[in-house]
Amino acid sequence: MVAYRVLLSILALLPYLVMGIEFDLIDRGPTDPGAKCMLEEMNENVLVLLDYSSVDGTKISAKLEDPQGQVFWTLDGAVTGHYGFTTEKAGDYKICFTKSEPGTGEETTHKVKLDWKTGVAATDWDNIAKRDKVDAMAMSLRELEAEIKEIHEGMLFFRKREEEMRDINESTNSRVAWLSVLSLGICVGMSVWQLVYLKKFFMRKKLL
Repeated sequence: MVAYRVLLSILALLPYLVMGIEFDLIDRGPTDPGAKCMLEEMNENVLVLLDYSSVDGTKISAKLEDPQGQVFWTLDGAVTGHYGFTTEKAGDYKICFTKSEPGTGEETTHKVKLDWKTGVAATDWDNIAKRDKVDAMAMSLRELEAEIKEIHEGMLFFRKREEEMRDINESTNSRVAWLSVLSLGICVGMSVWQLVYLKKFFMRKKLL
């Protein structure tokens, strides 16, 4: 029973591990605005919420790219930004930041805060409870169900990636094995050729 409660606690905490970071955006002048990019690997059909802000009030530009490198959202010249979307493809989603107005040449550093929430952590459970008029217990059960579903989908996603990596490893091992056989055959062939050549050489010199 204790282990079951511990497991439920861990499952309840996992979705709330959002990516909240603060980083430096370095501006080195017009020739190098100092773009900063972040990558997040996600499965398909995942709810994503982005919130970012410039700590010192510097206007920055942001753009989002899908796993194929296609830009599907941009925001220019803003101190703060907010955007939500649902992933259509599995892979690495990238967000890049640049200063909207490059400096005059002196290197300057600007701090940017980024909160990247995915899945259950990005769901507004309070509004859902008010809209559906459900009590706290039912809402907790619904939230737990969503968390378990998300973890299950994540496990299936990583299992698929594991299968892909296993196939790649098996293919690589097969190629290495054939390369080893080929290398061994070349070495044996060269050894035989050297023996025949040396035998003929010594016979010509009448050393044998």
